[in-house]
Amino acid sequence: MESEARAERIPWIPIVVLTLFFGFFGPVYALLTPNASWYALGRVGCKLLLMIMPILFITGAAVVGKLVGKPIGLANYTYLYAAGTGLVAVTSTDSHPLGNFINILYDRTYLAPEVYPWAPFMAPSAEIVAPMISGGAPVPWGAWIPTFMWWSLLYAGLAVFALAQGVIWRKRWIDVEKVPFPHTRVAVELVNKLTSSEKSFKARFGVPTVVGMLLGVVYQLPLLLAYMFPWFPDVYGWRTNTCTMGAQWITPDSPLAGIVGLAQFNKNPAFGAIFYMAPLNVLFGAWFWYLVFAILMQVAFMMGYYTGITDLSGCGRVWCGSVSYRVGDPYKWNAFSSAGVSTGIFIAYIALNWRYLLETINAAAGKLGKEKVGEFEKDEPTSYRNAYLMLAVGAVLIIAMFMAADVGFPASLLLVITNVVVTFVATRASSMVGFVVPAGSNFYEGPMKLLLNAGANPNREWFVAMGMTYSLACEPITGGGTSVPFVSSLASFQMASVNNVSNKDVFKIQLFVCVLAPFVAIAGTVWGFYTFGIQRTAYGSQAFYSWYNGYTPDAVANRPTYEPWWPNMLAGIVFAGILSFMHSRFTWFPLEPIGFLLATDGHALIEGIWTMTLAAWILKTITLRVGGSKLYERTGIPVAMGFIIGIVLVSIIGGSVLVLRFFFPF
Repeated sequence: MESEARAERIPWIPIVVLTLFFGFFGPVYALLTPNASWYALGRVGCKLLLMIMPILFITGAAVVGKLVGKPIGLANYTYLYAAGTGLVAVTSTDSHPLGNFINILYDRTYLAPEVYPWAPFMAPSAEIVAPMISGGAPVPWGAWIPTFMWWSLLYAGLAVFALAQGVIWRKRWIDVEKVPFPHTRVAVELVNKLTSSEKSFKARFGVPTVVGMLLGVVYQLPLLLAYMFPWFPDVYGWRTNTCTMGAQWITPDSPLAGIVGLAQFNKNPAFGAIFYMAPLNVLFGAWFWYLVFAILMQVAFMMGYYTGITDLSGCGRVWCGSVSYRVGDPYKWNAFSSAGVSTGIFIAYIALNWRYLLETINAAAGKLGKEKVGEFEKDEPTSYRNAYLMLAVGAVLIIAMFMAADVGFPASLLLVITNVVVTFVATRASSMVGFVVPAGSNFYEGPMKLLLNAGANPNREWFVAMGMTYSLACEPITGGGTSVPFVSSLASFQMASVNNVSNKDVFKIQLFVCVLAPFVAIAGTVWGFYTFGIQRTAYGSQAFYSWYNGYTPDAVANRPTYEPWWPNMLAGIVFAGILSFMHSRFTWFPLEPIGFLLATDGHALIEGIWTMTLAAWILKTITLRVGGSKLYERTGIPVAMGFIIGIVLVSIIGGSVLVLRFFFPF
């Protein structure tokens, strides 16, 4: 209840300082760390979305409180969590401004002026950008003002737009459905331990948590040392056919290569620890649908489809050529699953919850009566009228920024609509299981291709609209980072709900951080480029390539798949609708569409998460059957939480050492 929520003054000075400092230097820190998967300050673990920054703020505050002899209260820990989640996007390696922005700088530098397709204010002139490549140059701040303004206003609009959606869905997801939010659960458990009245470390944290932390450190430390030092033993076989997030790929000479649907398997227990906190039925669906996927792929192969796919390694089976999972006939999973099922999940959820949505609209319009509106909104971060006003203002600002970049109104509006659909589903998946799906491919570029006639006139509108479709409608949470405030706001509201802290206070912090941080971050990134040089930094040298080349009409011919793709997408929409209806109407029906996405989405397949959803399902099932919810809550969750904390601590220390090694090689 809002009236009973803990009312404490928001520590604005520390929050402002943290936002400015980490907003500016966080991207620079990520730029200097060579490993994009585990050592940035924002989030790590690829689509696992393991948030480092809020844990850093919480543990840092605990240390400071201990040193000054002033314990930190639940409210202040909650406020720090809200600030930390708000900074996640801008301090991660593949999100703005280290994401697509760096590629536009490449195009400005190396493309002829008559070929350069982006709006003039999306990057300054080639003469201004050139010194950034090698570094060691002062920043011509004045020349960057138009660029700063356009990107900052765009991301301010996106932040307001996403935060409004978080407010609108807060009551339904948190108060009614009790969505688990696995990553937030880790922070909640950590704060509970830190605020315990017990004196000793062992008594405060408990044996299961301590064991979990030790296991996390024991697991992650050898990976860090093997990454830093070639002579260190490869304890977990990470140097052999293994992606940095922990997925091992199948090679053509493997005894398992004949299993067409097997591309990768994940051996990283961090995924299992997060999935352990997810609902059992979703975990069951994830591995069950993967088994169905593998059978369907084998049957299709025996019927003559996917010819030559067994000659490809794991990543190639998912991504490459015309026979890969994503684009190959007959299934065209990019269209059926990532685009179609995702759209179906959104449509079905709205259809099944239209009364709730209508009630929020009526509350915003004042149709419920003053007393009922007051009761309906008393626990909310702000009024629904304000939320829908924010939604409208954010949408108008987004559309205005795109139209300023020569994107017509229909294409600008389509960007907003597709962003709503994909962001909703990706946030829903992350909140349910801790993993972002759909993600990791160009699965939702089909509608924009249709609108713009498949690039028959590849002008500025085509390139800006198609490029930003990836950021807004294919990777809004991870790659583009455009809609992270939807995730961060709901995660923060969940933290506030558990700790009985004012949602209004949390909302104020989220609004401040999410609007300001992108502006500060782009300034910090530009300073880092001019100071250290794009091609002299570990991440910059890997990510400095053309955005233009990826969006020529020829380059997007297979996005979301080769033509025709719409029948598969339509079939996916219908399939998701049927699953959603069956699951909502019949308690005995365990399958729902999020589990299907976890089994068949492009990046879920790339990361091989089927092994960890299966492992988590087995462990959680055994835990509940042996000891019930008591064993799960008192032992299982603390071990999983401790394991994640141990990994995060090594990631923080490891990242700091890697940054130090940039300045002092060893």
